[in-house]
Order: sequence, then structure tokens, then C-alpha cells
Amino acid sequence: MTINKSPGLGFEKSKKVLIMAFRRHRENILFLIVTLGLIVQVTAKTPVWIENVMAWTINAQFQKAEDTLQQVIAQTDSALAPCFYLTSVLNSKMNFNENQREAPEFEHLLKYIIRKSNQYLQQPNQNDSLLARLYFYRGSAYGYWAYFQGQTGQWFAALKNGLKAVGDLKRAVALDSTLYEAYLGLGTYKYWRSTKLKFALWLPFVPDQRQEGINDIKRALRSKSNSRYMALHQLIYILTDYGKYDEALHYAKEGINAFPESPFMWWAYAHTYFKAHDYPQAVKAYSHLLDLIENNPWANRSHWLACQVRLAEIYRRIGQKDKAHRIAALVLEREKIFPPSLLNKKRLERAREIFRLTGKGE
Repeated sequence: MTINKSPGLGFEKSKKVLIMAFRRHRENILFLIVTLGLIVQVTAKTPVWIENVMAWTINAQFQKAEDTLQQVIAQTDSALAPCFYLTSVLNSKMNFNENQREAPEFEHLLKYIIRKSNQYLQQPNQNDSLLARLYFYRGSAYGYWAYFQGQTGQWFAALKNGLKAVGDLKRAVALDSTLYEAYLGLGTYKYWRSTKLKFALWLPFVPDQRQEGINDIKRALRSKSNSRYMALHQLIYILTDYGKYDEALHYAKEGINAFPESPFMWWAYAHTYFKAHDYPQAVKAYSHLLDLIENNPWANRSHWLACQVRLAEIYRRIGQKDKAHRIAALVLEREKIFPPSLLNKKRLERAREIFRLTGKGE
């Protein structure tokens, strides 16, 4: 992308304005970039260890996935594939736990994947299927890196690597149209570029590719492996954003039926009801999600906070102020146990506001 250097707006000023736009639309842009990395490469016959790793990741059983991948890496001469999956697991783990504790290992793996992919791509006489997989690996690695850089405020580097990711994914599907997993990143890019991203980057003439993006993601669902559920998870959020709640709910139900213990799937399922303003069903969904969180010794405490605040918000909206007030009070009693992140700060601020709005005399 080229920054406009018009006479009326100097380069440095353009740079500052672009950074401000990135910050305003941070959540939408990061959602776009991370999805470029939330995809996994699968061959015609997916090895059992890959299927297991994907299932454990969907169920947030990250340690099982990591242990298996470390064993596979130790048993292989060329560890490109298992390193790729380990990167995916670490990325999901950091997002789930809302921290960056695995960042050093994560970055080391990204550099390795890009370097090894480049080496293989430079070798002559590669067949199209292998080339497609290599572009997929490298493109997904660039997508992960872009997301990580966006989280740390490295906006221009994030955009640069994000565009590299899209370019590689396009090359991958051009070489092998049956590499369904690559369509997830491309479809998500088209959707968000047509909505949130064009306003952040002043792209008023970008065509509306939302439906085309959704169709691409649905192509990713053709995969017969567990990777289809990663695409399904992202599709739920996009359909909800598009206002297609019934269709989103169809996929959300499929997700929890396939993985009834997955917090990822239950968050998406509950979110769909909440956005559709079906509050009775949303209460049931978030209450079940809360049970999963409370009965999981490895659960993220911040998820308990987020779930409780969402329930308090729902009860406030449907006029059950007593319940909303009690939940907000419970959250505030435990305020000091939560990690001091920006997200938690916002959640606690909302809890205080609900506590005030639902108090006596309000």
C-alpha cells in the first residue's frame, strides 16, 4: 500500500493520521489479521496427530497439543509442518489467555517457518501441490506475525506482513484450488476490507466483497478435517456482524454439537444470541459457558469476568435489575484477582457502571 504524499498533507503528517486511524479501528484490523493465521494446512489424508492437535486446540487443551507436537518435532528431520502447528497452538493459547507469555518461542517459530519455506521455494522442479503448501505455510506465518505486531503497536510492519500473507494465500489457491483452508484467510480479508478496513485506510472506492468473502469462508468448510471447525468458528462472527443471525446460529449450533466442551464454540454461540437480542437464550448460553469456566481448573480468570459482566448487561437490558446488581457487586468484590489488562479495565468499568445504574433509587 502506498501512503498518499499529496502537497497538502506532508508524509510525516500522513503517517501520524494513519496511525491514529489504525488505533481507532484496532479491534477490527486485528481481527482481520489474526484470522489470516487461524488456519491449518491439511493433506488429502490428514495424520492422526494433526487431527488430535486441532481438536485439543478447539477445546482449549493446549498442553496436550504442545506435548504431542514436541514429540513429533523430536522425531522428524524436517520439522516445518509440526512447527507450523505449534505456532498455531501458541497463537490460540496467547489469545485465549489474553497474554503474550509464549511470545519468544512464537517469534522464533515464525522466523523458522518463513526461512525454511523460502529455502524450499527456491528449489527447482517443485510440483504445484507442494508449492501451494509452502505458500500456505509462509503466508500463514506472515499473518501470525502481522497480528502480533499489531498487538504491540507496530502498525506499518503489521500491515506490510498482512499484505504478504494475503499474497501468499492467493498464490496457494491459484496452484491448488482444493486447498480449502486457505480460503478462510482470503474470505475474511475480503469481508473486513469491504467494511471496517476501508474506513480506516480511506478506501472509499473498495467494492463490496462481503458476500464474496463469506462464500470463500464457506469453501473452507469443505475440508473433511477438524480444520473446518476453525473456519466455522470465524464464519459465525462474520455472519453475526453482517446481521445474518439465523444463519450464524445454524453454524453456532453445529459448533457446539461437534465440540460441546469447547469454550471457543460456546463464546461464539452465546455471542450470536446476544447480538440477535434473543436475551433469554443468551442467558442460557452464557450461564452454560460460565459453568464450563468455573469447572475448568486451567480456565482464564478474565473469561469469568467477561462472562459475568455480559450476564449483568443482559439482565439490565431485560429489566431484571436485582440480578444485574448482584452480579456486578460480585465482580467488584473480586476486582483484585483479575490480571490488570486493558480489556479487564474496560470490563470492570462496565461492571461499576451497571452496579450504579441498577442500584436503589436509579
